[in-house]
Amino acid sequence: MKINNLLLILILLFKILLINCSCQHDWECGNTPYTRCRTNKTIIEQYDNRIDIDKVNGRLFFTVQYPDEFEKRVISIPVDGSNGNDVISHSTLYGQSTYQIIQGLIQYVGPISKSMVINRSVRIAGTTANIFYANNTFGNELTWTVPGNFIFDEVNNLQWTCWPYTNGVYKGKIGEYNNLGNQLYSGVVVSIRAYQSSLLIQDGNGSIRNGNLNGPHAVISSLPMIFQDSNMGIFDVDDSSNRIFYTSKSDNKIYQVSISSPNQKNVILDNGFIPTFFKYHNNWLYFQQGGKIVRVSTNGDNLPQILFDSSSTDGHCICAQGFTGSSCNQCDTTKNIISWVNGIPRCIPLASDGNPITCDFNYQCLPYNVKICKEIVLSGGNKGCST
Repeated sequence: MKINNLLLILILLFKILLINCSCQHDWECGNTPYTRCRTNKTIIEQYDNRIDIDKVNGRLFFTVQYPDEFEKRVISIPVDGSNGNDVISHSTLYGQSTYQIIQGLIQYVGPISKSMVINRSVRIAGTTANIFYANNTFGNELTWTVPGNFIFDEVNNLQWTCWPYTNGVYKGKIGEYNNLGNQLYSGVVVSIRAYQSSLLIQDGNGSIRNGNLNGPHAVISSLPMIFQDSNMGIFDVDDSSNRIFYTSKSDNKIYQVSISSPNQKNVILDNGFIPTFFKYHNNWLYFQQGGKIVRVSTNGDNLPQILFDSSSTDGHCICAQGFTGSSCNQCDTTKNIISWVNGIPRCIPLASDGNPITCDFNYQCLPYNVKICKEIVLSGGNKGCST
């Protein structure tokens, strides 16, 4: 048995609830028990989990886990850090089983679909096929040992995929089943970013090369080189000011360079720590560090600001698992069940066989007295309906 890291796109059609409060007890959050006060939380940084930004609504997405919940969640906070208690739960990551471990967020697709790319590990013997995860059903999967990334254009339903596993960059439709579209570029690739009408491609030699979002097909090493640093780790780009930001593996610093004058570079962060992933937005770089969500200015003040802290005992209000709505009591029972445990509800999606994707009691399983709710083998303690 071996574990392969896979990517799935989780389509979330949920309405989003905004709860803005600080709390220490559930009753302070309003419609208890559908709203809950969470004082203990852990940011899940490992497993190649990443942060992402909804630039339209100014929200920063990341993965957390609460100690009394088996499933991880994807939540968001304001990008400006104005109120760390302004927390939205976007998804409860149901679905852990014998064959798959749900790890957390890789990328947010966008505010139109409210979809997200979810990272998971799959226990299999051999290689994997392509799968896509929509409403807890499978669609398009990418197997990789080193994660790549995506560019999404929701308005035109376009997706660019950086897939290091196959040494390729592809252009197709968002989430089309087992079809990434046409291969635009071939060769060793680390990541891609959209820059105006260009497609910036980071190759395996620390170079950023200038491609086109529409091709035509070419070998990556043949594209014009914009900038090179053989010690480059990760990078992002600012459309408005023509700046590239990147980490250096040689001195643990974050630099910025101008696309028009790449020979001049300035230090953005120099505190002995470089993140494994960061995102740029409106003159700030955002990243995870030691159980915290942090940002640092790209315009002079290099003192990091903490936006969210796992170790803080300040509580925040949030919907019970799977619930939405202004009172946190909305759960579409044509597609979900409501399960009550110790007076706390959770909204659990139904699988294609009519059984909940996870369960708490035998009576929730069909056929009745044939399948029962029991712990799934090698799932880490998750329960499911089985004979």
